[in-house]
Amino acid sequence: MSREITALKTIIDSLGRPRKIKSRGPKYRRASVAIIIRVRPDHNRYPQYNTSRHPPTIQPSSQKIQHPPQLRPIQAIENPESLDEFFEQDWVRTGVPEVLFIERATRKTDRWSGHVALPGGKREEADEDDQETAARETTEEIGLDLSDLTQFRCLGALDDRELWTSFGRVFLMVLSPFVYIQLSPSTPPLKPQPDEVASVHWQPLSLFLDRLDKPQWTPMTINLSSKLTPRLSRTFLKGLFGTMSLHSIEMPYKPEFVLRTQMEKSTGSESGSSSPSTTSTVIIDYEPEWDPDHRPLKLWGLTLQMMADLLELKDGPIQLDIRQKVWDSKRMRKRLDAGFLPGFSQADMHFWVRALLKFHSWQGTENKTSQSNRVGSWESYYRLVKQAFLFVILGRLAAFALAMKLLRAPTMRMLQGSPARS
Repeated sequence: MSREITALKTIIDSLGRPRKIKSRGPKYRRASVAIIIRVRPDHNRYPQYNTSRHPPTIQPSSQKIQHPPQLRPIQAIENPESLDEFFEQDWVRTGVPEVLFIERATRKTDRWSGHVALPGGKREEADEDDQETAARETTEEIGLDLSDLTQFRCLGALDDRELWTSFGRVFLMVLSPFVYIQLSPSTPPLKPQPDEVASVHWQPLSLFLDRLDKPQWTPMTINLSSKLTPRLSRTFLKGLFGTMSLHSIEMPYKPEFVLRTQMEKSTGSESGSSSPSTTSTVIIDYEPEWDPDHRPLKLWGLTLQMMADLLELKDGPIQLDIRQKVWDSKRMRKRLDAGFLPGFSQADMHFWVRALLKFHSWQGTENKTSQSNRVGSWESYYRLVKQAFLFVILGRLAAFALAMKLLRAPTMRMLQGSPARS
C-alpha cells in the first residue's frame, strides 16, 4: 500500500463528528461544498484507465517493436459493504488518490469568480439538510450524482465555519464541507454547467502531502490596511502596517474539459434583419490538448484552509481528551510555522500575532462553544489579527512617547545653550 493510500485511509478513519453551527434566524444563510476523492487505477498496472493526453512517444525504427501491454482486468467490488472491503481491492491498494477541484466561471456577480474551488453552493429552502445541498449543487455544476450509493459514499464532514468578509465586519454564511469517496474505478461522465464552471481538475493527493513535508508556497500579497481600516485612511496606514502575504499552492493545469467560445456570423436574412450579426456559442471540449506551458492553478484562501483541515487528519484523530482551546491554538501555531497562515511584512505585527496565539493557548478551557469562537477557527484567527493591529498601534505610540521623553532633555539643553554660544 502506497504512502498516499495509507494517508487517505488514516484521514478517513480519523473523520469524527463535526461541529455544527446552528442557524441564528430564518435569514441565516448556509452553504455546503463537496470534497470528492477518487482512487485512480495505476496506469502501469491498468493501462486501460490511462486518460493522459500527453503526445505519444515515437520509437526509433531501429528498435524492436514494443507490443502494447496486456490489459489486466479490474475485479471491482460493486457497492462494497465497508471501507475496509473497498481498500482491500488491488486497484485501490495500488492506485493514486486524487481530489476534484473546479475553476469557477468568470462572472461579475460571483464573489469567488475565476477561483479554484470545491463544487458546492448556497442552501435552498427545498434542501432537507446541508448534505443534500452539497449533493444537489455538485449535480448542477458538474453532473456528478453524489446520491448514487453505487458510485459515491459520504464519509463524513469537517467542522462548520462562519464566513465573514473584511476581517469579520460583514457576515456571509455558514459553510459545511462534506467528504465523499468514489467507489468505482471509472468516474461517471461530467456534465458541466458553463455559467458556473470553467474547468474541472483531478489533482493527486501527493501534491498536498509533499507541501506539508516541504512547504513550497507562491505568495499572494494584499494591503493589510484595506482589510482592517476604513477606506479613507487606507492610503495613510498602508506604509505604517505593510502588507499581508497569503500562501497558495500551484497546481498543474490538466483539465477534464475546457469551455470554448465559438463565434458564428449570420446573414441578415437568417436573423430577420437587413445587416449581418455575430452570435457566440459556448462549446464544451472534452478532449483538450495538454499544454505544459499553460498557467498553473493557484489553490489559496478558503479552499486551501479546508484542504489543510482534511490533511491534518493524516496524523490521526483530534485528541478530545485535552482542552479544546489549547489544541486549537497549537494547531494554529503549527500552521503558522508550516506557512498555511498569512505572513506579515512588519516585524511587530508578526510578533503580536504569535504572542496572542501563545497567550490563548495558556487560557485553555473545557468550554466548547461554537466554532466561530474557537481559537482554531479562521474567523477567530482574524480577530486575533485585529487585536494585534491594536497592540501595534499602542506599541508604536508608546515607543514614540518614550523616544520623545528621552530626547526632550538633550533638546532642552541644546536650546538653552544656544544663546550662550552666540
